[in-house]
Amino acid sequence: MSDAYTKKVLQDLEESENGFFLIENKNGNALLRVTAPGKTGSPVEPIQVITRIQIFGVEAYDEREIRKIVKNPDGKDHIIGKWTGGEPENSRAEIIVQTDGMEASITLYPPKHGGSMLDEEGIRKALNLAGIKYGIIDEIVSELASDPEYHRPYTIAEGIPPLSGGNGGIDYIFDTSNTPNLEADSSGKVDFREINIIKSIGKNKVLARKIEPKPGKDGIDVYGAPIPFTKGEEIEWKLGANVTLSPDGREALSTITGRPVLDRSGFLRVDEVVHLENVDFSTGNVDFPGTIIVEEKIADGFTLTTDGSLIIKKSVGKVFLKAKGDVVLSGGFMGRGQGTIHAEGEIYAKFVEQGKMISGKSVFIEEASMHSDITAEEDVVVSGGRGEIIGGDIIAGRSILCNKLGAVVETKTILTVGTPPEIIKELEKMRIDIQSKKEVLGKVEQTMNKLIDEGSKRDLNPEEKGMLAKLREVETKYTGLLKAAQNQYNSAVTSYEPNKDSFVLAEREIHPGVDINLGKGKYYKVSLNPVIGKSKINLGVDGNVHNDRKIKN
Repeated sequence: MSDAYTKKVLQDLEESENGFFLIENKNGNALLRVTAPGKTGSPVEPIQVITRIQIFGVEAYDEREIRKIVKNPDGKDHIIGKWTGGEPENSRAEIIVQTDGMEASITLYPPKHGGSMLDEEGIRKALNLAGIKYGIIDEIVSELASDPEYHRPYTIAEGIPPLSGGNGGIDYIFDTSNTPNLEADSSGKVDFREINIIKSIGKNKVLARKIEPKPGKDGIDVYGAPIPFTKGEEIEWKLGANVTLSPDGREALSTITGRPVLDRSGFLRVDEVVHLENVDFSTGNVDFPGTIIVEEKIADGFTLTTDGSLIIKKSVGKVFLKAKGDVVLSGGFMGRGQGTIHAEGEIYAKFVEQGKMISGKSVFIEEASMHSDITAEEDVVVSGGRGEIIGGDIIAGRSILCNKLGAVVETKTILTVGTPPEIIKELEKMRIDIQSKKEVLGKVEQTMNKLIDEGSKRDLNPEEKGMLAKLREVETKYTGLLKAAQNQYNSAVTSYEPNKDSFVLAEREIHPGVDINLGKGKYYKVSLNPVIGKSKINLGVDGNVHNDRKIKN
């Protein structure tokens, strides 16, 4: 800002200033002081002075003398009469300071019987007597001295609060999110072999560095006393397996070559990595605390269990995979109604057919999910290739995304979204119970049919007849138990309180035979014609099902 501009502003203010007058009581005499206005300001009018004189009760004043003083304002005191309204009381200031000392307010009270007004020096003296030494707002002091407004509190001083120190932290050298690289190529496909979710680190390498707490800054109250800042806290290390600290305690180092992991509880560990060519009778079932990478095939019926992650380079069949981390299949999963993949982390696969998947996070499938049961606490994403969900029962805590839902032949496809995690866990227990009862019932019916077939060829002996009768009792019992369990499951699926942000997104089409359960007993069904075009189905704020759709003619 230039000096010329500042001078111009000051000049304008000076020229536009109005005239001012003051009547005070000194030693029983009424004194009048009148100041001249600026070039464009308004002068004091005699009637203004006379009206105030009458209010104050000044006696024996000469109106002609008053008009003369007003006409020739010189800023000096002139005796205009006797003050008979009582002893003069000067204007006074009341100062209140907040209990924390961070703010002081001032309230001015008017003079009585012609007492003196508080000028700027008087206001500052009052502040000093109250102990106010810091943060005084000069603009307010000047304003109150020149144009006081009485009986109204003004903030007159403000302290500076302390700036707390920032907490320390930990800077992890590797990507802790385990977020897959799902970028599509030029043809719009995602190569699940290149998602880069499995990272490795060498022995004695730095995994993380501790970040020092940031310093704070002391504050100061209106009395001028310092206010100490609160120090930031230093975060403590949470070290898991195969991790140690540097001598100064500032860095976390790997003690082996392996896969770095930051788990949900904040513990840092390095998983051992074991490479297997095959899993079959030559290896037996595998239970390993680290990450398992299988280069070739896993024979049907075998189980892999790990506290880390599983990376399978080929497709799998009727296998049982369980990981506390992620499960990554470069190929597909053909469970034939019996295989199961269970991951506390995420599951990635090229396709799944007649398989069962359970994820504590999300499930990502490239080509298709066919006649499979999939449960994910977060999302189920079938995209990158064909992106089809055909048949089966899909449950997701947040969303289900795909290109195509259902099939032209109206395959029964059931989707449930917005399911809270605790409900998902309970539904999974109920599913296991239903499957167990189905298996028992299947064995009973198989044994019964053999006896019935045998009875068609010859007379059954008394023991065989007794067994057949017993089997029929068991069949009746388990048929009832299975029906009750299924009813319980259906009731739980339809009555839960859904996640308000949940939705199903189909990019291209939805076919008849698709049922979408959105919670609270709200369903979306396609009954006659396919829905062509992009559809996003969710519950609106009004509690009703909403979707954008274009019906195929």
